[in-house]
Amino acid sequence: FDSYKEDDVHKVMDNQEKIEKIASNETLHKYLNDIKLYFQMLGDVFTGKYKKVPVGTIAAIVGTLLYVLSPIDLISDFIPVVGYLDDAALLAVCLNFTRFDVEEYKKSRKQLSA
Repeated sequence: FDSYKEDDVHKVMDNQEKIEKIASNETLHKYLNDIKLYFQMLGDVFTGKYKKVPVGTIAAIVGTLLYVLSPIDLISDFIPVVGYLDDAALLAVCLNFTRFDVEEYKKSRKQLSA
C-alpha cells in the first residue's frame, strides 16, 4: 500500500458513478457513504485542497476502489448474495487501515466550512 500509479487514480475518479452504483447493492450498501467520502478526499487531495494524506492511505483507497470496480475478484461478483463478500471484506480492511486519516480529513472539512 505504499505506492500507486497516477493512471489508477484517474481510472478510479473517472468511474466514480459506476463504483458508487456497484456499492449500492445489497452487500456493499453499508459502505456507500464511506466510498463517497473517499472520492471527496481523493478529489481534495489531487486538487491540492487537502495535503495531509500519507501515500499509503491514498494507495489503499485507490487499490480498494479499483478492486470494487474490477469484475475479476476472488469471489465472482456474478454469484448472487456472496459475490460481493470479498469486496466488502476489502472495504472493511481499508476503512480500518485509513480510519485515522479519514477522521483527520473530516475534521479539516468541518474547519473549512465553519
